[in-house]
Amino acid sequence: MKRVILIPLMMTSVLPGCQDQTQVSSKEAIQAKAHIPQWVGDYQGTTPCMGCLSRCEDCPGMAVSLSLHEDQTYTLYRESMSGNNEVETIQGHLHFDSKDANKVELLQVTKRNLLFIDLESQVLEIREDQTGKRYQMQSDFILAREV
Repeated sequence: MKRVILIPLMMTSVLPGCQDQTQVSSKEAIQAKAHIPQWVGDYQGTTPCMGCLSRCEDCPGMAVSLSLHEDQTYTLYRESMSGNNEVETIQGHLHFDSKDANKVELLQVTKRNLLFIDLESQVLEIREDQTGKRYQMQSDFILAREV
């Protein structure tokens, strides 16, 4: 006599639950990422040396790398491309202007510490010390966001 073996099909009812859990996890990840401010990221560029207001033919300028972190801190690297100075590394906190959230001050930086964040163009513009006005050669003071 042959025995009939019954195989329960409970597995099929469990699988959609697993898929739903995966979908929930990816939705949560997207929502968590959506809460990261748009200005957070890494920016780089070459600017005039610290003593110049625009690029000079005889001066290669400075390589600048700036990371803005979600906790409103930053890491700034500046290196003279002429090799005259050591690499400068500064870490500190950001301070947003109460009247204009696109204006930021890098605390613990004494020169070139004022920035304007252009989210549409994905760039940071370094502004004049103390006044916060644009440099006459504004295009020389742009840091582009890394993708």
